[in-house]
Amino acid sequence: MNYSAEDRYRIWLNGISGIGPARFYRLMAECGSAKAVWDNLSDLSEGLIRHLTSRTYANMKAARDEKLIDEALEQLERLHIEALTTESPRYPQPLRDIYDAPPVLFAKGYAPTNYDRRFGVVGSRRATYDGKRIAREFSELLSENGVSIVSGMALGVDAEAHRGALAGQTHTVAVLGCGVDVVYPPDNRRLYDQILDEGGLILSELPPGAQPLRGHFPLRNRIISGLSRGVLLVEGMQNSGAMITVDYALDQGRDVFAVPGAVLSPMASAPNQLIMDGAIPALSGESILYHYGWADAPAPRPTRAEVQLDDDEKRVVSELMYEPLSFDELVMHTMLPADELNTLLTMLELRQLVQRLPGGLFRAHL
Repeated sequence: MNYSAEDRYRIWLNGISGIGPARFYRLMAECGSAKAVWDNLSDLSEGLIRHLTSRTYANMKAARDEKLIDEALEQLERLHIEALTTESPRYPQPLRDIYDAPPVLFAKGYAPTNYDRRFGVVGSRRATYDGKRIAREFSELLSENGVSIVSGMALGVDAEAHRGALAGQTHTVAVLGCGVDVVYPPDNRRLYDQILDEGGLILSELPPGAQPLRGHFPLRNRIISGLSRGVLLVEGMQNSGAMITVDYALDQGRDVFAVPGAVLSPMASAPNQLIMDGAIPALSGESILYHYGWADAPAPRPTRAEVQLDDDEKRVVSELMYEPLSFDELVMHTMLPADELNTLLTMLELRQLVQRLPGGLFRAHL
């Protein structure tokens, strides 16, 4: 990968311990370029040096070595990682426009230049069955219509949003709270590989090897919202991490959508409150498509009426449409013999009309 001289020094400056976005941009404003910071390091104003702190200034002087820059760029090359500065044509324009844009993004995978159809989907790591299904199905429909789903590859809603996007065959963008070469959580190794194998993108403002520390995740959320035209909150409690993304989206002038839920469900408390505060209710993936003019007509979706069921199958499916039930509860509700019900459930599962949930519960899947 070829980097301009200015890119080299921006990557150097960004990598110095103690230099975050605020200090980076203050140095750029004072000196005019990262190259000028490098050239005039010994002549920085006393006030600017005090702003940097003595330790950060010492770190800058210790790192002022062309060989160290070469080694850092060689490591990126070995790991197939590209560093995107705000000067790079592949740096996402929507992100460049936010007030605390990452000075450097590290990208693994496909780095597109067209960010018009980007949409963020976030929610609880401890998502319910319905929350996971909504994240997956909404994201799949958006992806089928050429929308790239942006999320954080966490367990729960994030992971299901990425899986739905992959099923819809438009590339997806995962923003990590660690280096792009670090798979976190480890359970998502297969998903991480699939995102890259199918033309997706892994992004982080953290350098390769950076570990998933708690403080990294709130900051990465501004990147998820900054990349996106709008953000959908699927599930979450009032103090959940997903609400940080929503707050960033509001600060950045992004649209906020929320999936309404049952008033007694803790996981619906944040989306319901957002809707009361003026967020856009998202009752379907189509509603998001229509809001942006990304689709002119409803995408054909199977309806319950189109599924051929006999009378006993209808009884079972009807009972499972509104809440999960155990086998014993289904026996009581349907009045069917246990052996006959067991056969019906097996056949409905094979037809993917009923899904078996953890805890021995069943739920209609229409």
